[in-house]
Amino acid sequence: MTTNMYHGVKNIAELNERVLKTLILLLALLATACQSSSYTSKDNTMIQLNLSVWQLIEDMQTAPLSLSGIEEILNQTLVEQTQQSNNYFRFYSGQPVLLAGHSKIWKIDLRLPQPSHDATGLLVLDIDGECITVEQVNKVFPNLNITGMPRGDSLLEATTFTDVTTWGKISFGFQEKRPDCLGYLVFEPNH
Repeated sequence: MTTNMYHGVKNIAELNERVLKTLILLLALLATACQSSSYTSKDNTMIQLNLSVWQLIEDMQTAPLSLSGIEEILNQTLVEQTQQSNNYFRFYSGQPVLLAGHSKIWKIDLRLPQPSHDATGLLVLDIDGECITVEQVNKVFPNLNITGMPRGDSLLEATTFTDVTTWGKISFGFQEKRPDCLGYLVFEPNH
């Protein structure tokens, strides 16, 4: 009597089927791990907000562009980037954010003026995930003007559309690397 070293496998076809199923499962797990890791921070966390991009934009316009205001909206503590901060601006960054509708904020760049300077701040949110088109933006912000065009030097350059609201300027960047989809948002308050 021979011992079957494959634990109940009766023939080579059954063995091949089991190996194939195991490989497919492993590849699926690997693909999921690779996909999710591209949007995690250094400590492997991602903030989740139950807001769409449109709700986030609306919320941004109801708050002053301040450290505490942005931290409250984005549900996190931002960290000052002291190596970038200078005599005019303090730079802050935060963790990636998963929004409703499969959109992601993968980079947060908040620039606030130093107390000794009379300037306005700026918030840039790099967006990825679900493709948001110019047509979709134009439905919500029908008074868009083109305020920036790519010069052909980089795929990160963008066609920028800006709407002026009572809060300030909101710009929508569509980068050359993915020209049909929103790549970033810029918030510039009036005051």
